[in-house]
Amino acid sequence: MNKDMDYLDNFNDIICKYMPPRGEGDTKASQIATAVNKLIYKWWNDGDVYDNVLGHLSGWCNDLSSYANWLFIHTNADVRDILLSIENCYTEDDYTELLCILGDELLTEEVLSAAANKPKVESIYECRGPFRLK
Repeated sequence: MNKDMDYLDNFNDIICKYMPPRGEGDTKASQIATAVNKLIYKWWNDGDVYDNVLGHLSGWCNDLSSYANWLFIHTNADVRDILLSIENCYTEDDYTELLCILGDELLTEEVLSAAANKPKVESIYECRGPFRLK
């Protein structure tokens, strides 16, 4: 699978509906949309990965670990399994597929509408967890 920015186009409507114009927003839905969008966008645009310790990619180090940690802690077991699968990412295609699975899992009307009435939880910008950068 190659990095194709058109993948994000699949989520234009949902991102416009749930992602705030700046920051992480005031709802859990806005936090989910922002965190997932940031992980996908920074990979496609800059080659940044959310973990280069567990994972086998040497992508650019950025502030992405916090977003992945927040999703790991504040979403469901399926998402945790997806994020932990970075341990099996040996190629760019592997990581791209992981992010596509994550986007398909979380950037849905079902997930985000359920989280839209829940208040913001902690901060996606300052969350510690299993993912880290060297």
